[in-house]
Amino acid sequence: MRAVSEKRLAIERQDRKHAVRRGRFWWLRWENLSFMEPVLAASLKLCGQYKRGFDNVLNVTLTRQELPLKRLPEAFDGFRMLWISDLHFDGIDGLMENVLDRVENVQRDIVVLGGDFCFDHHMTDLAAPRTEHLARTLSKTSPVYAIFGNHDYTPLAEVLGGCGVTLLLNENTAIERNGQALQLIGVDDCHYFKAHDLELAMQGLDKDDCKILLSHSPELYAQAAERGIDLCLSGHTHGGQICLPGGRAVVYSAATPRKCIRGLWTHHDMTGYTSGGAGASGVPVRFNCPGEINLFVLCKQ
Repeated sequence: MRAVSEKRLAIERQDRKHAVRRGRFWWLRWENLSFMEPVLAASLKLCGQYKRGFDNVLNVTLTRQELPLKRLPEAFDGFRMLWISDLHFDGIDGLMENVLDRVENVQRDIVVLGGDFCFDHHMTDLAAPRTEHLARTLSKTSPVYAIFGNHDYTPLAEVLGGCGVTLLLNENTAIERNGQALQLIGVDDCHYFKAHDLELAMQGLDKDDCKILLSHSPELYAQAAERGIDLCLSGHTHGGQICLPGGRAVVYSAATPRKCIRGLWTHHDMTGYTSGGAGASGVPVRFNCPGEINLFVLCKQ
């Protein structure tokens, strides 16, 4: 594991109020209006909808998606990746148990944890033990890889490493099978900490390698496509979390085209998938936007 970047460490040391200062009217971004979260929660309780929304969060689903890739080595045809992102489970009692129950009998070759273990923008007393329990349980049956998101903090690196998880912080690693290799590239958070470094993360890779980018937010979509990434896996948006009927997101807190908010998308020659995430943040509710754990099956195109 590469050392945590000084950029992330510097922001963590400041212990400043979380605010994404992007755009002229950054202060009007929903994620910066934290005082509205208790207002929303109270309104939902008043309308009798809070419990329904919370139950929706706990009812996380398992989805299966085949991902055809042109440069996928023959040895990896049918390779199964279990992607679990945006748990935020220190603020959602019962979610971890439900997630582990959903994936207990899922056949997979690797697990990837896509970041955002913490509910708020700080470490609570529950964040480390719940992360450790999840990581140790998953590591019993398959190798586990992880990246950091915008809700994660440096102490979790030691927790994950102690469980045998490979945390990718602007670096890459090769998965080998029958003399062939698949390259996993993991970048640090590009949304809030801005600690990502795709160039550093891709050092040593050949242009003909099949490359899978793990980026908590899909905001690197254009840069990744330009660098010859074959597949970009992301989360962060929660698919909108609270959506209009039909699943149309109103807020998704990412500087991306709407096509990248949730599900399968493409940009030039790159395939992308943005998970709706397993948990919820801000207010632990979901409407018209079920949470998801993703089983990706790679196949030769």
